[in-house]
Amino acid sequence: MKLLFENWRSHLNEGVEEKYEKFFNPKGWYFESEMELGEGAFGKVYRAENKETGQRAAIKILPVGMDLGYPELKAELENYEFIKNSRNTFPEEVAKHFPEVYETGKINSKIGYVIMELLEPMPTDVKNSLFATTGDLEGRAVKTDRILADLETLSQIFGRVIDDSYFHSHVYNKLSRLTKREGTAESYKIIEETTKEAFRIYTTTKETPDLPGFISGGGNLFSIYFKTDREKRLASVILDSMLKMFSRLYENFDEAITGALNDDGQRIGRNWHMNFLRSFGNRVSMQLKGELAKAVIPTKMSNREQYDVRKTAFPEAASLFNAMEKSHEAQFEPADVHGRNVMVRPGTDELVIVDLGLFDLMRDEE
Repeated sequence: MKLLFENWRSHLNEGVEEKYEKFFNPKGWYFESEMELGEGAFGKVYRAENKETGQRAAIKILPVGMDLGYPELKAELENYEFIKNSRNTFPEEVAKHFPEVYETGKINSKIGYVIMELLEPMPTDVKNSLFATTGDLEGRAVKTDRILADLETLSQIFGRVIDDSYFHSHVYNKLSRLTKREGTAESYKIIEETTKEAFRIYTTTKETPDLPGFISGGGNLFSIYFKTDREKRLASVILDSMLKMFSRLYENFDEAITGALNDDGQRIGRNWHMNFLRSFGNRVSMQLKGELAKAVIPTKMSNREQYDVRKTAFPEAASLFNAMEKSHEAQFEPADVHGRNVMVRPGTDELVIVDLGLFDLMRDEE
């Protein structure tokens, strides 16, 4: 049955592609033998050559169907038409990150098309370092090494992890059972000082703090979340610094951590200190793992702030960042910018956003 279905689908595709060829051949465009370049949610992309000029191109076919409705087709064609008409008005450092669009239009009322310059896939290592968040361990190691080697990026990651982990609700809930004093008026200043001190310790020593409450050896917290000794030391320094910060903020914190408050009356519960240390360690470590693994290039400008710290560690992404920001000023908000939607211009290392379908062009509502 599966073979029958595949043969049937191939037969249908052959008919469709012949119909496309009949439309594009009079325009001078002929599909190449290995013509299909890729397939997305909205359509397929074919490789073609103009027999009159020798120019090669990518032709994106957009048929209305389950994933692409008429409003989406209209919006996608408008997006590419905007780049076709506006690309030359952008500064060169912005224009180079968008494709040169030769033509947009419709084959019929249900099928649209875009003809644009032919680009190449990104090298795997570049794709992994700029976009990948999970999976490929080798790619993640390269990304992490670049972050750890860049002091500006690393210092800001220290700040993010300590800020986000400290203000998580479960920290307050547990610490409120230790003391009526829920931090001081100078909490923000203490947190800032802790971040700076933790970063200084990490960059000036090679020692890994011996933390209380964690099981050593296989299966411990750090062997689960981190794959290298450098990452484990990074997590240990942050956790140790935060435990010292809690000692400054909460009167009875040191007693609770040593289990001293678990005696008379079991004020906060049996073995609370061990459970708290492990749950808090999990929270901080997961936060740090996320910061190290996070994609470098944001999928849209509205949440780009969390990625900006990586511009110095990944200079090849900074130019694309700036181009996305500049196009946003032109009321063309980038969206859906991920590894499959960015390619490389042949003979250069220029990253080009090829799929503009979900960009938000601020359209005139009149």
